Amino acid sequence: MCRIKLQTGFSLVELAIVLFILSLLLGTLLPTFATRIEQEERGQTQAQLEEIREVIYGYILRNLYLPCPDCRDNNAPCPGAGNTANDGDADTIAGVGTSLVCASEVGNLPWVTLGVKGTDAWEREFTYRIDDVFADRDPPNKTTDGTGCGTPTLNVSFSLCSDGDITILDSDGGANVATDVPAVIVSHGKNGAEAPSVHEQENYDDGSAGDTNKTFVDKPPDSPVPGTFDDMLIWISPYMLRNRMLNAGILP
Repeated sequence: MCRIKLQTGFSLVELAIVLFILSLLLGTLLPTFATRIEQEERGQTQAQLEEIREVIYGYILRNLYLPCPDCRDNNAPCPGAGNTANDGDADTIAGVGTSLVCASEVGNLPWVTLGVKGTDAWEREFTYRIDDVFADRDPPNKTTDGTGCGTPTLNVSFSLCSDGDITILDSDGGANVATDVPAVIVSHGKNGAEAPSVHEQENYDDGSAGDTNKTFVDKPPDSPVPGTFDDMLIWISPYMLRNRMLNAGILP
Protein backbone atom coordinates (compact mmCIF):
# COMPACT_ATOMS: atom_id res chain seq x y z
CA MET A 1 0.00 0.00 0.00
CA CYS A 2 1.46 3.37 -1.13
CA ARG A 3 1.39 6.35 1.10
CA ILE A 4 1.26 9.84 -0.41
CA LYS A 5 3.16 12.47 1.53
CA LEU A 6 1.23 15.76 1.47
CA GLN A 7 3.15 19.06 1.40
CA THR A 8 1.71 21.35 4.09
CA GLY A 9 3.99 24.40 3.73
CA PHE A 10 5.83 26.58 1.22
CA SER A 11 9.36 26.16 0.10
CA LEU A 12 11.90 28.97 0.61
CA VAL A 13 11.82 29.69 -3.09
CA GLU A 14 8.04 30.10 -3.09
CA LEU A 15 8.19 32.37 -0.03
CA ALA A 16 10.87 34.49 -1.70
CA ILE A 17 8.70 34.87 -4.79
CA VAL A 18 5.68 35.93 -2.71
CA LEU A 19 7.75 38.45 -0.76
CA PHE A 20 9.19 39.85 -3.98
CA ILE A 21 5.70 40.32 -5.46
CA LEU A 22 4.47 41.98 -2.25
CA SER A 23 7.42 44.37 -2.21
CA LEU A 24 6.67 45.38 -5.79
CA LEU A 25 3.02 46.01 -4.92
CA LEU A 26 3.91 48.02 -1.82
CA GLY A 27 6.48 50.03 -3.73
CA THR A 28 3.79 50.94 -6.23
CA LEU A 29 0.91 51.57 -3.83
CA LEU A 30 2.60 53.33 -0.90
CA PRO A 31 3.60 56.53 -2.76
CA THR A 32 0.08 56.77 -4.18
CA PHE A 33 -1.41 56.22 -0.72
CA ALA A 34 0.90 58.83 0.84
CA THR A 35 0.02 61.34 -1.88
CA ARG A 36 -3.68 60.76 -1.30
CA ILE A 37 -3.28 61.30 2.46
CA GLU A 38 -1.40 64.55 1.88
CA GLN A 39 -4.07 65.73 -0.57
CA GLU A 40 -6.73 65.05 2.06
CA GLU A 41 -4.69 66.92 4.70
CA ARG A 42 -4.30 69.89 2.38
CA GLY A 43 -7.99 69.83 1.57
CA GLN A 44 -8.83 69.80 5.27
CA THR A 45 -6.49 72.70 5.94
CA GLN A 46 -7.84 74.71 3.01
CA ALA A 47 -11.36 74.26 4.38
CA GLN A 48 -10.13 75.41 7.80
CA LEU A 49 -8.53 78.52 6.31
CA GLU A 50 -11.72 79.44 4.47
CA GLU A 51 -13.76 78.94 7.63
CA ILE A 52 -11.32 81.10 9.61
CA ARG A 53 -11.61 83.90 7.06
CA GLU A 54 -15.40 83.86 7.27
CA VAL A 55 -15.26 83.83 11.08
CA ILE A 56 -12.90 86.84 11.05
CA TYR A 57 -15.31 88.73 8.78
CA GLY A 58 -18.09 87.92 11.26
CA TYR A 59 -15.89 89.01 14.18
CA ILE A 60 -15.24 92.38 12.49
CA LEU A 61 -18.94 92.95 11.80
CA ARG A 62 -19.67 92.24 15.47
CA ASN A 63 -16.78 94.13 17.07
CA LEU A 64 -15.81 96.66 14.36
CA TYR A 65 -12.11 95.75 14.47
CA LEU A 66 -9.80 92.84 13.67
CA PRO A 67 -8.91 90.39 16.44
CA CYS A 68 -5.33 90.73 17.68
CA PRO A 69 -2.88 87.81 17.43
CA ASP A 70 -2.18 85.48 20.34
CA CYS A 71 1.40 86.11 21.49
CA ARG A 72 3.81 83.22 20.91
CA ASP A 73 6.19 84.08 23.74
CA ASN A 74 6.69 86.35 26.75
CA ASN A 75 9.20 88.69 25.15
CA ALA A 76 8.28 92.38 25.57
CA PRO A 77 5.88 93.86 24.64
CA CYS A 78 4.22 90.46 24.39
CA PRO A 79 2.08 89.33 25.94
CA GLY A 80 1.53 92.43 28.13
CA ALA A 81 -0.27 92.82 31.43
CA GLY A 82 -3.02 90.27 31.99
CA ASN A 83 -2.13 88.26 28.87
CA THR A 84 -0.77 84.73 28.52
CA ALA A 85 1.25 83.52 25.56
CA ASN A 86 -0.04 80.58 23.49
CA ASP A 87 -3.44 80.39 25.17
CA GLY A 88 -5.54 81.15 22.07
CA ASP A 89 -6.75 84.54 23.34
CA ALA A 90 -6.18 87.80 21.46
CA ASP A 91 -3.52 89.81 23.32
CA THR A 92 -3.82 93.58 23.72
CA ILE A 93 -1.92 96.29 25.56
CA ALA A 94 -2.77 99.85 26.52
CA GLY A 95 -2.36 102.47 23.83
CA VAL A 96 -2.84 106.21 23.99
CA GLY A 97 -5.45 107.37 26.48
CA THR A 98 -8.17 104.75 26.78
CA SER A 99 -7.26 102.93 23.59
CA LEU A 100 -6.18 99.31 23.28
CA VAL A 101 -3.74 98.08 20.64
CA CYS A 102 -2.39 94.66 19.77
CA ALA A 103 0.54 93.46 21.85
CA SER A 104 2.06 92.25 18.57
CA GLU A 105 1.04 92.40 14.93
CA VAL A 106 2.10 88.78 14.42
CA GLY A 107 1.59 85.61 16.42
CA ASN A 108 -0.65 82.58 16.55
CA LEU A 109 -4.25 82.67 15.42
CA PRO A 110 -6.42 83.66 18.45
CA TRP A 111 -8.43 80.45 18.13
CA VAL A 112 -10.20 80.69 21.49
CA THR A 113 -11.31 84.27 20.79
CA LEU A 114 -12.62 83.22 17.36
CA GLY A 115 -14.02 79.85 18.43
CA VAL A 116 -12.16 77.83 15.79
CA LYS A 117 -9.53 75.08 15.78
CA GLY A 118 -6.11 76.63 16.24
CA THR A 119 -4.02 74.06 14.37
CA ASP A 120 -3.95 72.74 10.82
CA ALA A 121 -4.13 69.13 9.63
CA TRP A 122 -0.54 68.59 10.81
CA GLU A 123 -1.38 69.92 14.30
CA ARG A 124 0.72 73.06 13.86
CA GLU A 125 -0.43 76.54 14.87
CA PHE A 126 -1.54 78.97 12.19
CA THR A 127 0.53 82.14 11.82
CA TYR A 128 -1.68 85.24 11.98
CA ARG A 129 -0.32 88.60 10.79
CA ILE A 130 -2.30 91.87 10.81
CA ASP A 131 -2.02 95.58 10.19
CA ASP A 132 -2.90 96.92 13.63
CA VAL A 133 -4.57 100.01 12.13
CA PHE A 134 -7.51 97.64 11.61
CA ALA A 135 -7.37 96.26 15.16
CA ASP A 136 -6.99 99.22 17.51
CA ARG A 137 -9.98 100.17 19.58
CA ASP A 138 -10.88 103.20 21.69
CA PRO A 139 -14.01 102.64 23.76
CA PRO A 140 -16.52 104.19 23.83
CA ASN A 141 -15.67 106.48 20.88
CA LYS A 142 -13.23 105.86 18.06
CA THR A 143 -11.29 109.13 17.71
CA THR A 144 -8.38 108.16 15.41
CA ASP A 145 -8.02 105.85 12.44
CA GLY A 146 -4.28 106.07 11.84
CA THR A 147 -4.63 106.12 8.05
CA GLY A 148 -5.02 109.77 7.15
CA CYS A 149 -8.55 109.15 5.95
CA GLY A 150 -9.90 112.31 7.53
CA THR A 151 -12.93 112.11 9.79
CA PRO A 152 -12.99 108.61 11.33
CA THR A 153 -16.11 106.47 11.56
CA LEU A 154 -17.43 106.43 15.11
CA ASN A 155 -16.46 103.24 17.00
CA VAL A 156 -14.94 101.60 13.90
CA SER A 157 -11.21 100.85 13.87
CA PHE A 158 -10.83 101.76 10.19
CA SER A 159 -12.48 103.92 7.56
CA LEU A 160 -13.69 103.42 4.00
CA CYS A 161 -10.36 104.55 2.56
CA SER A 162 -8.20 102.49 4.96
CA ASP A 163 -5.71 100.13 3.31
CA GLY A 164 -3.64 97.41 4.94
CA ASP A 165 0.15 97.17 4.70
CA ILE A 166 0.58 93.44 3.90
CA THR A 167 1.56 92.28 0.38
CA ILE A 168 1.08 88.81 -1.11
CA LEU A 169 3.52 87.74 -3.87
CA ASP A 170 3.55 84.77 -6.26
CA SER A 171 7.14 83.93 -5.23
CA ASP A 172 9.99 85.37 -3.21
CA GLY A 173 10.64 88.75 -4.85
CA GLY A 174 7.98 87.97 -7.45
CA ALA A 175 4.86 89.70 -8.77
CA ASN A 176 2.02 90.98 -6.62
CA VAL A 177 -0.95 88.70 -5.98
CA ALA A 178 -2.69 91.05 -3.53
CA THR A 179 -1.78 94.39 -1.96
CA ASP A 180 -3.11 96.58 0.88
CA VAL A 181 -4.10 93.45 2.80
CA PRO A 182 -5.18 93.99 6.44
CA ALA A 183 -4.61 90.40 7.66
CA VAL A 184 -3.20 87.04 6.52
CA ILE A 185 -3.42 83.52 7.98
CA VAL A 186 -0.71 80.97 7.14
CA SER A 187 -0.48 77.20 7.46
CA HIS A 188 3.17 76.17 7.17
CA GLY A 189 2.24 72.82 5.68
CA LYS A 190 3.60 69.39 6.37
CA ASN A 191 7.24 70.50 6.58
CA GLY A 192 6.46 73.24 9.13
CA ALA A 193 7.82 76.72 9.68
CA GLU A 194 11.39 77.83 9.02
CA ALA A 195 11.80 75.34 6.15
CA PRO A 196 14.79 75.92 3.83
CA SER A 197 12.67 77.17 0.91
CA VAL A 198 13.22 80.92 0.34
CA HIS A 199 9.50 81.25 -0.39
CA GLU A 200 8.62 79.71 2.96
CA GLN A 201 11.09 81.95 4.73
CA GLU A 202 8.96 84.88 3.57
CA ASN A 203 5.97 83.29 5.31
CA TYR A 204 7.75 82.60 8.59
CA ASP A 205 7.23 86.01 10.16
CA ASP A 206 7.86 86.20 13.90
CA GLY A 207 7.97 89.98 14.11
CA SER A 208 11.48 90.06 15.54
CA ALA A 209 14.28 87.73 14.43
CA GLY A 210 12.40 86.52 11.36
CA ASP A 211 10.95 88.28 8.33
CA THR A 212 9.38 91.60 9.36
CA ASN A 213 8.60 93.20 6.01
CA LYS A 214 4.96 92.06 5.89
CA THR A 215 5.49 90.23 2.60
CA PHE A 216 4.08 86.74 2.09
CA VAL A 217 4.16 84.18 -0.73
CA ASP A 218 1.18 82.30 -2.14
CA LYS A 219 2.07 79.78 -4.85
CA PRO A 220 1.26 76.19 -5.83
CA PRO A 221 3.10 73.52 -3.81
CA ASP A 222 6.39 72.19 -5.13
CA SER A 223 7.09 68.49 -5.61
CA PRO A 224 6.97 66.57 -2.31
CA VAL A 225 10.67 66.91 -1.51
CA PRO A 226 11.80 67.98 2.00
CA GLY A 227 12.50 71.71 2.11
CA THR A 228 10.26 72.66 -0.81
CA PHE A 229 7.26 74.98 -0.68
CA ASP A 230 4.05 73.55 0.76
CA ASP A 231 2.63 76.54 2.68
CA MET A 232 -1.03 77.45 2.43
CA LEU A 233 -2.43 80.89 3.18
CA ILE A 234 -5.51 83.00 2.95
CA TRP A 235 -6.07 86.68 3.56
CA ILE A 236 -8.69 89.31 4.29
CA SER A 237 -9.44 91.32 1.16
CA PRO A 238 -9.68 95.07 1.89
CA TYR A 239 -12.34 95.40 -0.81
CA MET A 240 -14.43 92.50 0.49
CA LEU A 241 -14.09 93.88 4.01
CA ARG A 242 -15.29 97.34 2.97
CA ASN A 243 -18.13 95.82 0.92
CA ARG A 244 -19.38 93.81 3.89
CA MET A 245 -19.16 96.81 6.20
CA LEU A 246 -21.06 98.95 3.69
CA ASN A 247 -23.77 96.31 3.21
CA ALA A 248 -24.16 96.07 6.98
CA GLY A 249 -24.61 99.85 7.17
CA ILE A 250 -21.55 100.24 9.40
CA LEU A 251 -19.38 102.34 7.08
CA PRO A 252 -20.94 105.37 5.38
